[in-house]
Amino acid sequence: MHLFDTDEFNQRLFYPRPDHTPAGPNMVDHFIEVPGARIHVRQHKVPDATPVLHFNGNGEVVADYDKAAPKFAQAGAELWVADYRGYGLSTGVPTLRNFISDSLLVAASLRRPFVVLGRSLGSAGAAQLMGASVPELRGVVIDSGASDFTGLIRRRQMEVPESFSPDIRAVFDPLPKMMRGTAPLLVIHGLNDTVIHHREATLAFDSAGTPAGQKTLCLIEGHGHNDVGTSPKYWEALRTFLNAHH
Repeated sequence: MHLFDTDEFNQRLFYPRPDHTPAGPNMVDHFIEVPGARIHVRQHKVPDATPVLHFNGNGEVVADYDKAAPKFAQAGAELWVADYRGYGLSTGVPTLRNFISDSLLVAASLRRPFVVLGRSLGSAGAAQLMGASVPELRGVVIDSGASDFTGLIRRRQMEVPESFSPDIRAVFDPLPKMMRGTAPLLVIHGLNDTVIHHREATLAFDSAGTPAGQKTLCLIEGHGHNDVGTSPKYWEALRTFLNAHH
């Protein structure tokens, strides 16, 4: 068993929260069957907006975006927020391998053109979709994401193995997936991020197979990992990207 599949690694990586809220006006709850579990996805209906599948940062749940959804709508997004296994109303046990494989099934359930937004840990799902040549994927947004997969290990205060097999890299390393992908790309990161350094944003941007004219790197001064979304530049960049790929 590789370190990525151990209970110790995944228990240090994921922090499940059972918090949930009832669906309010213009919200629709979807439940996606995946092997051994059921994933909760909440759609915040916005006519004529671009569907944006949101993979959360760690510790976040669907309910956390109930109040944020209108701001996404102002940027042109119809938000679809997905919980990890074991979070909110989703069942099962969260592991990084499960999340990466679940991301494809959740995306397929939308059955419409969409943009994926992966925040922090959620960037692993966004990279998976980018590298899988999903036909209905219209764009990829990486928000405060990780591109050096060994950093996931270091941030868990665990020792990085000396080498990784091709099979392990194929599943867990986001960079080859970014290299294969050609979808329009927006990478947003705070220059004061002390959780995931902004050089990982630059690495993802530089590595992506997206044509130069269709990818944007937005590094935001004075903001870190958990407050980058409070910057007007964040919303300006997202609005511009969604308008271009509606």
